[in-house]
Amino acid sequence: MIIRKIKRDRPSRTVIDEAIGIMRDGGVVIYPTDTIYGLGVNALDDRAVKRLFRIKGRDPDKPVSICLADVREIPEFSRPSPRAMEIIERILPGPYTVVLEKNDRIPDILTAGSMKVGLRVPDEKVCTLLSAEFPVTSTSANISGKPQGASLDEIIRDIPDADMAIDGGAPASMEPSTVIDLTVHPPRIVRMGRGGTEFLKDIMD
Repeated sequence: MIIRKIKRDRPSRTVIDEAIGIMRDGGVVIYPTDTIYGLGVNALDDRAVKRLFRIKGRDPDKPVSICLADVREIPEFSRPSPRAMEIIERILPGPYTVVLEKNDRIPDILTAGSMKVGLRVPDEKVCTLLSAEFPVTSTSANISGKPQGASLDEIIRDIPDADMAIDGGAPASMEPSTVIDLTVHPPRIVRMGRGGTEFLKDIMD
């Protein structure tokens, strides 16, 4: 496995381009987010997604969310209502995964056959740069059913078959993102994680 250190506030373009190249070729990259570390592949590459499931030991019946570079890309991969976009623009970029109706650009393998998809726009420069060319999977970098390690060394021990790890230091948080279903009214919190309380306050304002 290739390990590259990076400064989160000033990510190296060379390291980012190396990671994008690996994912473009079907590889798997461990990368820092604004919450825990993520496990990234090109989300539009079915073979790469299948490999991610094998490495993670994830049940293929469980969907995987994706990371986008910009909030404005969300309608390119989903069908948000005007109200959903109002909420999204208030909370993203940030530590949230929004669940929306998917469109035809999203492979079924990502959603386990569901018509919904989870989308992230983290408040993290590394994520923004990594997902600028294509959406990147945003599942946690751990074996399914196990908690993520508190350091990159622990994460790598759990996921030794990844092709590259971007070392951005300790995880920004040991809490995952808060998952919010915006296909229903009122919005429903599917998983309370980082930023969950702030979200509830925001939609009540």
